[in-house]
Amino acid sequence: MDHSILLIDDEEILRKTLSDDLEEEGFHVTTAVNGEEGLEQFKTQHPDLVIVDLIMEGMNGIQVSQEIKKLQPNAPIMILTGHGTLESAIDALKLKVQDYILKPVKRDELLSKINNCLDNLLPRRTLKNRKPAYSQNLQLEKVGLTKRQREVASLASQGYNDEEIAQVLKISVFTVKFHLKKAFKKLNIHKRVELILSSN
Repeated sequence: MDHSILLIDDEEILRKTLSDDLEEEGFHVTTAVNGEEGLEQFKTQHPDLVIVDLIMEGMNGIQVSQEIKKLQPNAPIMILTGHGTLESAIDALKLKVQDYILKPVKRDELLSKINNCLDNLLPRRTLKNRKPAYSQNLQLEKVGLTKRQREVASLASQGYNDEEIAQVLKISVFTVKFHLKKAFKKLNIHKRVELILSSN
């Protein structure tokens, strides 16, 4: 699957280098030179992942992330910064961004973080036409999943994250993780994305 990434950074050299690296890896990359342009791109492009620099002229990375979260609360965001502070890290955590990465970061390390993020947060828009009847597709009962494990696996297969599953089923995030781990083992699945793709 081709994933789309919106890269927002006012440093031209870094923006182009990172964009080229990501496109080399098969990602579709849209770039923006500042926060305002990035927001407009987000509204029209609906990217799978947003990577935004923390320190920029005009809107900074935290402000951009806040506005994006207003538009799409579950939007996956990674913040890059060469000037990390405890305050900005706390602000990022409050926004529930997927990662807060200090520059310089090695290419392979960044790509690994991006791939892990996308594996765990398959874009909602690719799931719109996905059938919710996951129990029929993979015959969960036949592989010995309990009722709760089937419920958790079914929601995960539709792209819900752990916190959302916990809210829907009115259980703790810890319990969600416990049941997913059991379900993965019984289904011989190692990554969340395998669960989602198997239900297609």
